[in-house]
Amino acid sequence: MQIIIRHILIWGCLLFSLTSAAQGHETAYTVDSLQTDLEARMEQYADDFTQLGIVTNLQMQFTEGISLTPSYAMVLREKMSMLENNFKSMNLRWNTFIQAMQIDIADNEDLMDQMAKVQQVQQEVDDSITSKKQKCQALIDFVDARQLLLSQDSTYKRLYKAALHYSLVPKLATKLEKVKATEQNLAEKIQASYAKAQAATELLPMLNKQMPSLEEKYANLQVVSKKIQEMEYKPFIQRIKDYIIGLACIAILIMAFNMTMAKIQAVRKARKSMMQYQNMMKNNGGGDYPTI
Repeated sequence: MQIIIRHILIWGCLLFSLTSAAQGHETAYTVDSLQTDLEARMEQYADDFTQLGIVTNLQMQFTEGISLTPSYAMVLREKMSMLENNFKSMNLRWNTFIQAMQIDIADNEDLMDQMAKVQQVQQEVDDSITSKKQKCQALIDFVDARQLLLSQDSTYKRLYKAALHYSLVPKLATKLEKVKATEQNLAEKIQASYAKAQAATELLPMLNKQMPSLEEKYANLQVVSKKIQEMEYKPFIQRIKDYIIGLACIAILIMAFNMTMAKIQAVRKARKSMMQYQNMMKNNGGGDYPTI
């Protein structure tokens, strides 16, 4: 009887040892499989972020030959919005994955290193998209400002004509003030757009070639704006006097300019004559004739 019990105990110990070994092997296999799966998924996220960065650089290029039309600016805005949404979606999936597996990743140094590499790629793409978005907005602001400034000739011509008409009759002073208010609101909008265009050239130096035309147009609009704001009722005789005085001032300026130019030409002529005289003395007499 004791012999039978002893055999049973021996076989029980053997079975227990085999079962424990099998469970240990299965646990090790499960851990290795999980690590492999996590590594593969992280590599896929790294590839996805990298590809998105490449697509962003290809689709959002700002070169010298870029179009400055409103239609192109709209297309550019749509592309930028799509790329930004793709990054946000990918970023959300990545963060959800990291949060769900944070315990398993934290227990493995290799997974922690790989996670850091993916996050580095993620940050690089984020910085690239942010930079491209700023340049895209700068280009859109410049195009909008250019479109606004170049389309104001007819508007300002109409406002100036209306202000001049209302300034001739004292009873139309109220309408004149309304025209001034309308022009003032438009001038503020133009000034804000022009400031954005100037700021855009800092991010996109290629736009500097387009600025002279905008500066000239902006300066011309400011001149007309000042004339409109200075409009007020004056009797017809006073207007004639102001006109004559204006002509007289212009004549005086022209006369002063001509006198200045005449003096400059006289000085140049005197210098030229002196140089010719000195050359003549040197060529004819050499060192025989003293000079003063």
